[in-house]
Formats: sequence, structure tokens, C-alpha cells
Amino acid sequence: MSTADRIYQRTEAGEKAWESRDPGVPAEQRRILGLINGETHSDLLQNRLRHYSAAQISGWLAQLETQGLLHSVPGALEHDLDFTGNFTAAELRGEDQKGEEKNPPR
Repeated sequence: MSTADRIYQRTEAGEKAWESRDPGVPAEQRRILGLINGETHSDLLQNRLRHYSAAQISGWLAQLETQGLLHSVPGALEHDLDFTGNFTAAELRGEDQKGEEKNPPR
């Protein structure tokens, strides 16, 4: 399972495991549960766990999903972390959709 561009959320069971500090969940996986607050992008998890390999993190996330403690969905444009998907180059140049300038130089 690739963690690339995914959004993670704790399930109800994941919330309970985190709140109770369930000893049946390994410490690294509990730490991941603690890092997930609402909708959390995979890039944020990779950044916060950067001393672990991407393969380790991916494996832990997959185990948490298999155990029903996490749910994930593919990342979408509304989760664009650098906001580059929210505009086009033409919009930045001040051009409308027909390619005409909105404010021509004087």
C-alpha cells in the first residue's frame, strides 16, 4: 500500500485505542494515531515521522487500516498542500478564460 497522496482519519475504534493508550497497539502505531487529527495528509505524517523509512510508515499505516483503526481516501484537489491546484498560470497573469488581459497596461 502506498501512502503517497492519501488522507487519513482515525475510525471510532482508532479513537478509542488512542484515548485508552491501548497496549495491544504497538508504540509506533499509537504514535501515528496520535499524529492524526481529523483529516491528515500522508505528506504530513511522512514529515513528522521522518526518522523512519517510508516503507516502515507505509507498513504501519497499512496495519492500522487492516485493524480498522484508520480509514484513508485518495488525496484530492481540496487537500492540495501547496495550493498550486487552486489557480492557473493565466489567472496569475490576470488573464480571463479567453486569454484577454483583465487590466491591460497603460
